[in-house]
Amino acid sequence: MQTLEYLLAPYSVDQFLSHYWTQQGFHCKGQPDKFQALFSWNALNYLLNYHRLSESDVRFSLNGESLPESSDPQVWQTYLNQGATLIVNGVHHRVPSISGLVDDLRQELGYRTHANLYCSPSQQQGLTCHYDTHEVFILQIDGAKEWFVYPETMPSPTEALRALPQEPPQSPPYLKCVLQPGDVLYIPRGHWHYGIACDRPSLHLTVGVTCLTGLDWLDWLQRDLQTQTEWRRSLPAIANSDPSALKAHLLTLKQQLIAALENPECLQRYIDDLMGGESSDASISLPTQLETEAEPTQFARLSLPSLKMK
Repeated sequence: MQTLEYLLAPYSVDQFLSHYWTQQGFHCKGQPDKFQALFSWNALNYLLNYHRLSESDVRFSLNGESLPESSDPQVWQTYLNQGATLIVNGVHHRVPSISGLVDDLRQELGYRTHANLYCSPSQQQGLTCHYDTHEVFILQIDGAKEWFVYPETMPSPTEALRALPQEPPQSPPYLKCVLQPGDVLYIPRGHWHYGIACDRPSLHLTVGVTCLTGLDWLDWLQRDLQTQTEWRRSLPAIANSDPSALKAHLLTLKQQLIAALENPECLQRYIDDLMGGESSDASISLPTQLETEAEPTQFARLSLPSLKMK
């Protein structure tokens, strides 16, 4: 069974992609033990007690405000006692089961994927109403959390547009739900949202999928054109405030750009680069690569404990 299919079961992946993906929030109820093999409170305790986590790996948020970073567990305990939400960034880099989940989703959806972990004390709201610039899957591990999802105020926002002043929608949320263990909540990029833990501590995993846009294609095209001398040349001087030479040069570049875009090989090279760049990071497979018959330059995906699917 594919990972996305498992996360969304019993709903159809095709139905999800056609009706919800990048369009509207979606709450999928699951069995309470659905994510037991993925993560747990014991796994979190082991991570915090025995891994060397930097200050940037662990952060705390209280009433929407980020607390000062610290690598001291006693400070962490103080923050938690104050009602702060604990956030572990990039948890997929440290937990094999989550690494497998993230890697599988990247293979299935075709885009870079990451995972953060959130632990909230009961009755607490860690983050204020906000939006993300990537697609979000929230996997409820334990406890319960009530979520409120609002429509976007800026269609398909990018990270560069975050600096623009924006306010959350004043209308009621279009999706309001309580995530129980085993549930999944999907929130599209740009849709405002926040969550409040219910009557006991909440533990959930947030998986972010950073889709590329047409702007990324233009960035790739710019890098590709740097190999051509004509595009690296300085633009003509505007002598005596006469832009005619500049205009003629720009028109020549315009025709070259049109010709490049109409060349099927240009589009195919971008697709090949995109698919190659978003392939699995796991290139080591032991003990397979220790076999004498194995080619030393041939790497397969690292076999790690992952989410068991029935």
